Amino acid sequence: MLKSGQISGMVQDSSSSKAVQFATVSLLNAATGKPVNGTITDETGAFSFSGVGFGTYKLAISFLGYDTKTLPAFTLSQENKTVKIGTIRLANSATKLQEVTVVAQKPLIEDKGDKLVYNAEHDLTNEGTSASDVLRKVPSVTVDADGNVQLRGSSNLLVLMNGKPSSILANNLAEALKQIPADIIKSIEVITSPSAKYDAEGSAGIINIITKKNTLQGLNGKVSVTGSNRGRYANGSLNARKGKVGVTTNLSFYSNNNRRVSYTARENVLRQEGDGHELNDGAYGKVNLDFDPDTLNTFTLGLAVFGSDYRATRRQFTQLGTSLTNYDMVNNWNNIGLDANFGYTHTFKPKQELSVLAQRNQGRGHDNYDNAQFSAEGGFMNRLINDNKAPNQTQTYQLDYTQTFANDSKLEVGLKTILREASSNALYHIHRAGKADSLAVSNFDFDQDVYAAYLMYGFKLGKHYQFNLGSRYERTHTAGLFLNTMKGKTELQQSTFRTNYQNFIPSFTVSRAFKEIHTVRASYTQRIQRPQIWSLNPFEQMDESTNYYKGNPELDPELTHAVELGYSTYFKTSSLNAAVFYRQTDNAVQQLSQEMGLVPGTNIPVIRTMPVNIGENKVYGVSLSGSTKPLPKWSISPNLILSHVQYAGPGISSAGTQYSLSLNTSYDFAKGLTTQFNGNYNSAARTAQGSFGSNYFYTFALRKKLMNDKAMLTASVSNPFARNIRFSSSINTDAFSQETVHYARARRVSLSFSYSFGKMEASQRQKKTIQNDDALSGGK
Repeated sequence: MLKSGQISGMVQDSSSSKAVQFATVSLLNAATGKPVNGTITDETGAFSFSGVGFGTYKLAISFLGYDTKTLPAFTLSQENKTVKIGTIRLANSATKLQEVTVVAQKPLIEDKGDKLVYNAEHDLTNEGTSASDVLRKVPSVTVDADGNVQLRGSSNLLVLMNGKPSSILANNLAEALKQIPADIIKSIEVITSPSAKYDAEGSAGIINIITKKNTLQGLNGKVSVTGSNRGRYANGSLNARKGKVGVTTNLSFYSNNNRRVSYTARENVLRQEGDGHELNDGAYGKVNLDFDPDTLNTFTLGLAVFGSDYRATRRQFTQLGTSLTNYDMVNNWNNIGLDANFGYTHTFKPKQELSVLAQRNQGRGHDNYDNAQFSAEGGFMNRLINDNKAPNQTQTYQLDYTQTFANDSKLEVGLKTILREASSNALYHIHRAGKADSLAVSNFDFDQDVYAAYLMYGFKLGKHYQFNLGSRYERTHTAGLFLNTMKGKTELQQSTFRTNYQNFIPSFTVSRAFKEIHTVRASYTQRIQRPQIWSLNPFEQMDESTNYYKGNPELDPELTHAVELGYSTYFKTSSLNAAVFYRQTDNAVQQLSQEMGLVPGTNIPVIRTMPVNIGENKVYGVSLSGSTKPLPKWSISPNLILSHVQYAGPGISSAGTQYSLSLNTSYDFAKGLTTQFNGNYNSAARTAQGSFGSNYFYTFALRKKLMNDKAMLTASVSNPFARNIRFSSSINTDAFSQETVHYARARRVSLSFSYSFGKMEASQRQKKTIQNDDALSGGK
């Protein structure tokens, strides 16, 4: 018979009844007063201990700016296995608290009911990598060779930074994620069933990248550097907090490189082989100021800037029938941007809160693509230079009000406005041997305004049932203006489009607790997916003579119905999270490839790739994740996503089963030495017209704490037994079949050093942030 029990409770501010997050909760032996265990409160102020041996204990709760509170002794026994402390209210104190060492550390993967959280800062294998590499380790998320992200097999998702949109993510999501250094990432949240409080965009859900923030009083900071065969990284932070004012700063630099070999074959008419080299340099900096004049008011001001420079060269040959063409390609892309935000939160008595938030994102990208073609003998044939400038800006205004009632039910209402402007101004210089040079122009101005209101109500029914009901209304106004050069015409041709639509988005969640350690929950919500500028621009972007990409201004938004049934439990040192989900998307958008005529002078088909509303997409699946500690110093966290995908529409019928399996395990040796392994395998997956091949990666890391734990030295190696990793894709239609294979450099060896300095006394108040969950980022 197990002789252990559970302890749980909630910590709040005695003046405002606001949750006190990250407070230290120490479990003390009642007889000796010595600590037995410890933890910290979560974002809601809640804490819990499980697997506590029978005996008599006390609880001590401490947090900077509050008086330490010690509760009377209580006993865990066979007759009293579960102790619910209830709400503990901390009183404000003018006396500075002493530093308290936190015994517990967050697990790598946490299931918080409405979201799955991957605590990236605790993963040693992330040292000196990028956000794209970190996402490969997040349950339910897959990242392909080009950096394209999918959530539970769908690319229709939204990626945020700190719950807000960022101009760094506005244009090309795949490339942007490669620019964000992993050193600044605290955690990544995956929200597969967002409530009505969230923006309705993102059919598959939301990925929220949380960056590290200052939570310490006094002056403190950290510096880290990483060197590897694939790049160099440097990151530094300097933070100051005194009393009511805090300033957080961060500056990161990165430089990475990659080589890639690719092969494409289209039946017996086309064969391509290429070898490319990519260099990517950039910097990211931010400063945040927060001012808390008292426990009822909070002001925040933030500014982030970034810049990147991407350079790629590629040599390729293409065989069309019996003719052979060589290509020299150079792609230079740079991007700069700025994110600024302001927030004010006022807490009323009792349990009322009003937040006013404003944000502006601004970015400018410049893409220059130079493609020169030569005959097999080396003679010049033609040259295409694409020069594209793409500015964008977003303004967001948000008002939220929360009222918590005496019976712990909660009412949340809010208003939001998002005003977007984006442009693509492209010049296509065309040079042909023996012919006059020509110029094509493609200008596209795109505006999208979204006006929204939401209502949420959460309440308990009896002792065990928790309900959350919500509804959201969104009205969308979209307008586009094209100024393009058409074939056979010299003057610019103007065309416009304008669409207006509205959506009512319901959400429903119910959860049931059993014996305090088992929770079952069910949820339903709707989601929409609005097409953005890269999907709508109809100009034909031709990389070479047999393939081109074109946007579709006639795209309709997707509408998704999402249902999920989940179960979670914990016992002793283990936890288990499981979910069964179903997702049906109407007006599903897929990239379809189609024959569009022949290459001039040949019988070789030209293939056009364009986003199209194909009809219906259904996904049935199950997800399993958990963690366990077979030994006190050994932790294991496996994850599995298994799903069946169906595509159906005019001329489209495709279905298949796919899965993703990941494993993370670590062991703490004596004297500050820790080792960790992280691995992931993604099976082959179906698309509307073909499939993606399977892929895998794995990383070993070893970390040693130095200099009284202020410094850390981390060595890691990724894919040591494979120089390259293979990524493949295929397209199969009634007219043609095509297969493409990429071999990307995979073996990576790195060494990182970090050093922390300054005072280490915790202090944190919960801050409201804007969450623009409504727009899909990305490119072609």
